[in-house]
Amino acid sequence: MKLSQCAAFVAIADTGSFTAAARVLDVSQSAVSHAISTLETELGVGLMKRDRSGVRLTDVGQRVLRHARGVIQHAESMRNVAVEFHDDLRGTVRLGTSQSFACRLLPALLTELRHRFPALEIELRDGTDMQITEWVREYEVDVGIVVLPKPELTTIPLLHDRMYAVLPAAHPLLAGTAVSVRQLAQEEILLPVGAMEAMVTALFEAEGLSPRIVHRVHDLNALLAMVAAGHGLTLVPSLAMPVLSQELRALPLTPVVTRELGIAVGSRVRDQRASKAFVATARALAAQQDWMLPPKPTGV
Repeated sequence: MKLSQCAAFVAIADTGSFTAAARVLDVSQSAVSHAISTLETELGVGLMKRDRSGVRLTDVGQRVLRHARGVIQHAESMRNVAVEFHDDLRGTVRLGTSQSFACRLLPALLTELRHRFPALEIELRDGTDMQITEWVREYEVDVGIVVLPKPELTTIPLLHDRMYAVLPAAHPLLAGTAVSVRQLAQEEILLPVGAMEAMVTALFEAEGLSPRIVHRVHDLNALLAMVAAGHGLTLVPSLAMPVLSQELRALPLTPVVTRELGIAVGSRVRDQRASKAFVATARALAAQQDWMLPPKPTGV
């Protein structure tokens, strides 16, 4: 059993297709298919089934997936140990980040970096996905968290998260376990401005529909407050979603809609060692849990 086989299996489970997994891993689709075929042969069980709707894991596949994620996590930890060997690491990393990343993962990442590299400084710059892309290109930041793909930049895959509709707690759509784009087309939509705007628009265009957008909102807290007040529904990726108040509920979209975040690395970083330490730490932290689920209230 090889690390590449586990990586292919996890990538397929996260993206829902062999083609997308190949793109994430930067390998050919035939290489992904061979990795899964070999893994299933070695284990003696079928891990997934393919049909018109995509890829579905078998029951044993779901159980094996947890261990495959563990293998990937341990591999990242090994890389981190190598980085942490340089315990005198100093320097500054200029980081471009967006609201969707800063909500959940950034605080934990900064805590981990402070613990591992006390002398390492992180300069934060908050902006939209388009702004961060430009900052990396123009060497105004060393690394940036961006929505993939970004073919014009050097990027490293970080994680996938899942799109959810956020509704008032008494909304009729909550009678179901998921909501389709066609159902959302009948509702008034509060649109999050930034990288999410293009993604939401593309979802409706793929169905030949136009969203009934009533407001475009930059601030996430204001957006959720407007939903709670009954001014419409919104769409939020799991990574950007805070713990929701009692006035709000989240439903996943059907079919499943995901996005991929990555780390864009500038070609003229100030400190190569510091930037590499940041990337290794971020990837190890991202591998520790499934970020496709919304956060649970404390104690749940």
